Amino acid sequence: MKIVPISILIALMAGCSSTSSDTRSSVEKNSNARSGLICDREAVTGTRFTKKRCRTKEQIERDEAEAKEMLRTRSTSVGQQDG
Repeated sequence: MKIVPISILIALMAGCSSTSSDTRSSVEKNSNARSGLICDREAVTGTRFTKKRCRTKEQIERDEAEAKEMLRTRSTSVGQQDG
């Protein structure tokens, strides 16, 4: 009999902990669209808080290219020894 209330409590807690990936207001979207900035919220490691980060499309593309290049170079050097 205790299983039903516990399962309902777990379901409610899981629903409350989920967040929307698009938390920007429409005013913020419109003002940033005019300036060419794209803002999003990034999770900060070790905390539940998020950090707002605004970048241009070019900056986002450059960051993605750098991350892909880093992963590519890391994956090709696995198991190799210097010397």
